[in-house]
Amino acid sequence: MKALLFLSEKSTNSRRSSVDDLIKNLKINNIQLEKVDIDSARGAERAESYDVVSFPSLALIREDGAVVNIWQGELPDYSFISQSVGHI
Repeated sequence: MKALLFLSEKSTNSRRSSVDDLIKNLKINNIQLEKVDIDSARGAERAESYDVVSFPSLALIREDGAVVNIWQGELPDYSFISQSVGHI
């Protein structure tokens, strides 16, 4: 399981604690995390490929590349992530 965290460094400061909590919970539960900076050309391209249009956003991706769930605009509580992971 892999998580893509789409962030804009320009707008993340106000949400830093929720981002840090999410990162900690993903790490504790052995979910690989990749941060995607949407302010970069590559990051914007990746966001577009997942139809991500608001930030921060989190995408859960299975090992085979299939998208399990995407949360946009607000980061989910870890309980929602656990539910999605449990349905794999």
